[in-house]
Amino acid sequence: MDNLEDHQKWYFWPVLLLSLLYPINLSVLGVSIPIYYYNEGVSIEIIGFLAAAIALPYSFSPLLLNKLSEKFGRKKSVLIATLGATAAQISFYITLEPLIFFIARLAEGFIMGFYWTNLQATISDSSKEKRSKYTAVFNLSWNIGVLIGLLFGAIVVFFVEDVLIIFYLSPVIMIITCVIAVFFFKNPPYANSQISSINQNNIKADVFDSQNKNDFSKYSIPVMVPIIIIAGYSILRASIGFLYPIKSEILGIETYTVYLFIFFLVLTQAIFATLSSFLSMKWLKCVTLMSLGVITLLMLIFGIVVDYNAALFIALFLIIGVFCGILYGSALKLFIALNVKKKTTKYTSINESIIGIFFLIIPILLGFIATADLNLGFYVIAFVFLLNLIIASIFIIQIQKDSEK
Repeated sequence: MDNLEDHQKWYFWPVLLLSLLYPINLSVLGVSIPIYYYNEGVSIEIIGFLAAAIALPYSFSPLLLNKLSEKFGRKKSVLIATLGATAAQISFYITLEPLIFFIARLAEGFIMGFYWTNLQATISDSSKEKRSKYTAVFNLSWNIGVLIGLLFGAIVVFFVEDVLIIFYLSPVIMIITCVIAVFFFKNPPYANSQISSINQNNIKADVFDSQNKNDFSKYSIPVMVPIIIIAGYSILRASIGFLYPIKSEILGIETYTVYLFIFFLVLTQAIFATLSSFLSMKWLKCVTLMSLGVITLLMLIFGIVVDYNAALFIALFLIIGVFCGILYGSALKLFIALNVKKKTTKYTSINESIIGIFFLIIPILLGFIATADLNLGFYVIAFVFLLNLIIASIFIIQIQKDSEK
């Protein structure tokens, strides 16, 4: 067990590296899976299950493993996640047969229930003065990771022209992630299992009391608000990530442009997720409702367009990225605020489980819909966002200052 002096030497940069590297792996694989298996002649329904495989256990593992995370501590939990995910991906070198691939992704999704929850919890464990800064740079880091992954995929596929190479390179990224976790990542200063209970309670009390000066702690925040917002983000990313690669194949668009266009999406997402970390409650309520409304229209446009136009697609992806960033940044800010108010880390686990649930449901659902009509999938998502907007409006109105209750 680390002593108090060790905690005083704690740095946030290993958290940023870990939040950078795994998204590189996820994004490059996420685009490759539909393209590879579609070209292998696998049915779209089965591709939906393969794309969603990692999300199936991840929809519950962050909550299921939350107690173990508190028992093991941040470092041990992150080590278990990285080593387990690396072992699962090494199976790619052996075979990419759909059933084996499905099982490997299931195993990876379950063990990663230790990963993001503990990385995000280091923000809650930090001092009040650094919390907004850490949230912002954390959002920037994982978004840059997604960008690098997409750019990496575009460059590799442009030169090699065979997406199979991606499945042989992605485990290497996981090995590097393991090295960072083993040698550089440390338990944060206020992690539950790392300091004696007396010192821990005193430190946490000081941190949470000082947080009362923060704008968000003055508000009564219904937990349904960040749940609805992160659901919107997850639905949007999962649907675009599944439908567009297949639509690009149908339209005859070169494969490397799929990575490139999603790169544009994540570029604006990175910027606006970072900026959203500094939103006041007044602006957060306005921009999240606006985001849900505009996304409804954008999904309709995606369904209507049946001819390839590079400028139009680039514009659509850039605009969608703006609203993805707003939704994710706003939701994470609210979940961390709830963590602080309730003196717990369970809300970041809820955040990750919701992402997992929708990354599971959406590809499977759209796999069946797209079999009948691919563009119908975009119309269904547009309708879902319209419902999301209505429900979000009802709950966001309930947010008010505690002093006004």
